[in-house]
Amino acid sequence: MPSLKKNIFYQNLYQLFIALTPLITAPYISRVLGAYNIGINSYVTSITSFFVLFAMLGIKSHGSRAIAIVRNDRKKLNKTFSDLLTLHLIISLIVFLLYIIFILLSTDEYKLYFIILVLMVLSAVFDINWFFAGIEQFKLTVTRSGLVKIGSVILTFALVKTENDLWLYILISAMGIFLSNAIIWAFLKKYVTFVKPSLSGIYTHIRPVFLLFISVLSISVYSNLNRIMLGNMAGEVQLGFYTNAQKIIGVVLSFIYAFNGVMIPRMSNVSNQGNLAEVKRLISLSTKYVMLLALAFAFGIAAIAKDFTPLFFGREFREAGYLLVGLSTMIPFIAFQNIISTQHLIPNQKDKEFTLAYIIGAVISIPLNLILIPIYQAMGVVITRVVVEVVICIIISIFARKDFSILLYLKNALFFFFAGMAMLLLVKLAGYYMGYNVMTLLLQITIGAIFYLGICGGYLYLTKDEFLLKNLKLLRRGK
Repeated sequence: MPSLKKNIFYQNLYQLFIALTPLITAPYISRVLGAYNIGINSYVTSITSFFVLFAMLGIKSHGSRAIAIVRNDRKKLNKTFSDLLTLHLIISLIVFLLYIIFILLSTDEYKLYFIILVLMVLSAVFDINWFFAGIEQFKLTVTRSGLVKIGSVILTFALVKTENDLWLYILISAMGIFLSNAIIWAFLKKYVTFVKPSLSGIYTHIRPVFLLFISVLSISVYSNLNRIMLGNMAGEVQLGFYTNAQKIIGVVLSFIYAFNGVMIPRMSNVSNQGNLAEVKRLISLSTKYVMLLALAFAFGIAAIAKDFTPLFFGREFREAGYLLVGLSTMIPFIAFQNIISTQHLIPNQKDKEFTLAYIIGAVISIPLNLILIPIYQAMGVVITRVVVEVVICIIISIFARKDFSILLYLKNALFFFFAGMAMLLLVKLAGYYMGYNVMTLLLQITIGAIFYLGICGGYLYLTKDEFLLKNLKLLRRGK
């Protein structure tokens, strides 16, 4: 069985690439393209994302889970992969054709951008990352994606020079996604052989794929549709502010999603073997450390957001700082619900409960946005998003309460909450007395990180945390 530590390392390395891409390019792109063009990019990619969503259905979560269960039996692995791939290709090619029809019928002023984003939809046809996730070959996907990301960053700096280069920026981004998914096919034959699929085999995957798709669609309603609504109701500039604020939150959440993405195939495999003790150990371990990370990011971002955004994105984006403070409050709720979903509900095939929670979130988000956007513009979307994430977290916790020690895990995270509050106050005081500039911001981040990690590390050591003590022993031995 592949090493869980190595898988988490590789996934976090990949997320580091994802994090560095916007962190490196966002200040440059924000200043070159401006809030208006950033808003247009967000608007057209949000619409195109719905086609990608339909092309993928629920194949990512179900596919990795189904592959993980049979990965130790080559014959079953070949059969499961072939059935899943056939289903995926049929659906994704139909959606691709529908996107072409959408472009042909479109009279929108953004038609050129939609034509370029054909590559983004086509990339979904080639997306078989779910297979490599299922067999836990994360090193391969991380290396490939990392190289493509580096190439995209270089091209962005080299070619995007003025606000008229928005089309070029969209092309570079879409091409990067396409190449990342297409290249990995070259490595497929080493791990699996395509065999003749069967109708009965394909049919067994339809129901779970569609169930998980409903949850993914529901998530998109309040994460992508809100951008479309904001663009239509408040304009591209407000959407540009929201997009950049959301971009920072997305970088943070990517690390949490990486950890939990690794855990889906591992938990599916362990659960299938009936090893309940190992399931509980893994959930307890990941909950503690994910919440430690989530609360650090939530309080850390809230402490520096108002000064960070104008320095990072440019003065035009000062308003995005207030949006970023609001969005930071949802990080712990997303982290906690994601742990329960990916490590308990999905591995144990409790897709109905998982799906229902996100449907409720989607239903709540639409009327809330319709009410709040005209009043508060981009902040209305922020309020809606936070409310929705809190509601989903509560619902998922209720569904898992019989099998998941909710109160125990929340109790374990309580210390990190108070440590985060203390860090926020310390960072704010440092900014108040030192003045707000780039050097102060860097010092605030350094002080906050040292304080938070120091106090949390001391707490884990005093409470004899098994994971920390084990790794300290390994370090002492020089391993």
